[in-house]
Amino acid sequence: MHVVLLRLALGLYFVGFLHSVLTTLNKRQTFFRPALVAVVAGFGCHVASIVLRAMEVQYLPVTQRYEAFSFFGALAVLGFLVAYAKYRIASLSVFAFPLIFIVTFIANFVYDPSRSIPPVLRSNWIYIHIPMVFIGYAALFIAFAAAVMYLIQERELKSKHPTRFHNRLPSLEVCDDLAYKSLAIGFPLITLGIISGALWAQQVWGFWAGDPRLLLSFLTWFVYLLLIHYRLIAGWRGKKAAYLSIVGFIGVLVTFLGAQYFGGLHSFDQ
Repeated sequence: MHVVLLRLALGLYFVGFLHSVLTTLNKRQTFFRPALVAVVAGFGCHVASIVLRAMEVQYLPVTQRYEAFSFFGALAVLGFLVAYAKYRIASLSVFAFPLIFIVTFIANFVYDPSRSIPPVLRSNWIYIHIPMVFIGYAALFIAFAAAVMYLIQERELKSKHPTRFHNRLPSLEVCDDLAYKSLAIGFPLITLGIISGALWAQQVWGFWAGDPRLLLSFLTWFVYLLLIHYRLIAGWRGKKAAYLSIVGFIGVLVTFLGAQYFGGLHSFDQ
């Protein structure tokens, strides 16, 4: 049943994805309200799918590859809904809905019916490490989307022939504020996530410095540390902060996807 709900969520998220594509092509918002309703309904199905899977395996369902993608997709939806409820930025959907659809599609594509959980993952650390990291990633995605909107809006304002989409984007101040507040949530969470992950790895393996994903996590964390430092100390705002936020989220994506190719302690096939 949880697979059916996950696929139903994917179908509903496709409505949001279609909205994003048409909005990008037409340079104006296209059936945003129906897309928002569909995504909210999809989120309900998605959460129900995760809950049913948790009841089935009697564990937090993030130990398999498809479960991890599904969990991250649900948190990405939650991040968007929280940001939209606070700022009412409809154009944020243009960036959020495609990611949500793609991540959920991958979760369906790599679905594994196995109920087995690697023994190494049977630890209470999983309830601390995974939620912190994934919620942090979702917040940093919102910061990334706000940074992209900032750069697009700035270019539109400077253009002699701005497109109609210009009027649908939030002001530069709102974009910068959303990026900063999302960063203020995401950075502490990934910091605690990295610390808890290192402690977990130390407890299980005793030595973890060779894990590629952990090394990538430290590099990504350092990029965000620079961004925090320059915003607070050097007063960075606008384009410089936006570019660094984009670089940081690319690091997040590489870190999240890297485990699928590099293996290491975070490999789901162990």
